[in-house]
Amino acid sequence: MKAVILEAPGVLSLGSVAVPSVDPGDILVKVEAATTCGTDLKAYRRGHPQIPMPGVFGHEYSGTVVAAGEGAKFNVGDAVMGVHSAPCGDCFWCRRGQENLCESIMSSKVLGSFAEYLFVPKRIVEKNVYSKPDNVSFEIASLLEPYSCVAQAVREMQLGLGTPKGLHEGLRVLVIGPGAIGLLFVAALKQIGVDHVTLAGRNPSRLAVGKQFGAETVSVNELKPEGFGYDVVVECTGQVEVWEKSIDYVRRGGTLVLFGGCAGGTRASFDTKRVHYDQISILSPFHFGTQAVKQARQWILESNADLSLLLSGERSLEEVESTFKDLEAGTGIKYVIRP
Repeated sequence: MKAVILEAPGVLSLGSVAVPSVDPGDILVKVEAATTCGTDLKAYRRGHPQIPMPGVFGHEYSGTVVAAGEGAKFNVGDAVMGVHSAPCGDCFWCRRGQENLCESIMSSKVLGSFAEYLFVPKRIVEKNVYSKPDNVSFEIASLLEPYSCVAQAVREMQLGLGTPKGLHEGLRVLVIGPGAIGLLFVAALKQIGVDHVTLAGRNPSRLAVGKQFGAETVSVNELKPEGFGYDVVVECTGQVEVWEKSIDYVRRGGTLVLFGGCAGGTRASFDTKRVHYDQISILSPFHFGTQAVKQARQWILESNADLSLLLSGERSLEEVESTFKDLEAGTGIKYVIRP
């Protein structure tokens, strides 16, 4: 089968790899849609500790089951939407309700959605792959993985605010960074009833999408600490200087969510007086657990936002490298790869 290979930072190739076989409980998915991701872009730019090189590339997907192992949850012909990982359920972190930190969730993940077929093992199939309803397109269904990351962060934010209903209509939330993740944060926050969401960034076309999702928008160059501050600030750029600046916009007793991952080895510093005497809570959510995936799927099925606005076009496997060059240049938000 044809598959895109990440050979080294900045180097992609289209190769031929064997079609995987399935064991009991596994499925083989014909990829109908695979979407690009900010993590993929980081790997393309500079490499990524969780994405081996050389290796098959891509991890967001939806598709049709073309082979199912004995006892598998799905049958051949089923349309599915899923993510690329699942917790073990037995380790120290899983037993304490921190499935997203499962000790083997990264080592057991699957990559390679920029290909004709994707192998999904039993562990992931049973916990984090779902049927795709007919009224949800394959391209929208492929947003399940990034939306699950957002759902995990929202879950952590709710717990940090002291109540499962901590994110309510009275809160004021600032999201910094109008990329796909920042825009999904806007969609999620509006979906759960947060009235006052502000999106800050530099790209006017992306800010325009945020406005269509229901956010107030502001140029990051005009963003200044003022007044009471925001109850929650969500950083989505992964730039250390923005991490450090973000705390300036949080109210006393508020919460700073550092979602965007910075390059390994970087350091961030904060005014300790501000953190301590203003009692700022700092969260840095990572990945997702099963409940977040379930929540994200529900948001997709019931979405008030037109999530297709996140998709900047469709490309073939042969166009993946040019697609990442476009993303690197800031052209588009996410692209749908059609094998």
